[in-house]
Amino acid sequence: MQVIESIFAAGYAQILVVDDGSIDGTEDLLGDLIENKKIHFVRHAANRGAGAALETGFAYIRSFWKENGWKYFVTFDADGQHDIKDMPHFLSAFEKNKDLDIVFGSRFIIKTKTNVPLVRRMILWGGKIFTSIISGVHLTDAHNGYRMMRVEVLDKVHITMDGMEYASELIDQIGFHRFSFKEVPVNIHYDSYTLAKGQRYGGPLRIVMRILIKKFF
Repeated sequence: MQVIESIFAAGYAQILVVDDGSIDGTEDLLGDLIENKKIHFVRHAANRGAGAALETGFAYIRSFWKENGWKYFVTFDADGQHDIKDMPHFLSAFEKNKDLDIVFGSRFIIKTKTNVPLVRRMILWGGKIFTSIISGVHLTDAHNGYRMMRVEVLDKVHITMDGMEYASELIDQIGFHRFSFKEVPVNIHYDSYTLAKGQRYGGPLRIVMRILIKKFF
């Protein structure tokens, strides 16, 4: 709820919440906002994973962007990692380059206030190298969930992998379709809650195997 309130306070009133089968009462907590149509809300009956949640959001945008007049959309984590104060960086990038298709947030393009633990920093570095090799798209922070895209990108981008491997699949599709992109600096806040919600250390290896099987077999 705090994340949604911060977005409203910043003036970004069009919010789509994808509830990935949570059991923490999210739908009840957002009940008034849903009933009064102050937010768009879709829910999975069971937890399916980050990739599935993102594709559900994409499908919703594909269905309703024209009637709502949407031109761009932002993917924004609900666990408190992302900072709405970084949004002007994304908007400025699109204002300066009208031909951009997507803008990625990066923890590493310049020094930010991101407090990335050392082990996680090493995992992210390895993920960046792997994704660069697989997709041909070179990013400083390939697995950052803070992104802004033109809605037309979704005509060609479809996420088929339900778990965290979706990030590599998304970037692979961006490379395949030759979308233009840019990175902007963002601050990511880690605490005990956000770290607990993240990938376990055995997860990256499973992601690599799934991506390789998906791409080559």
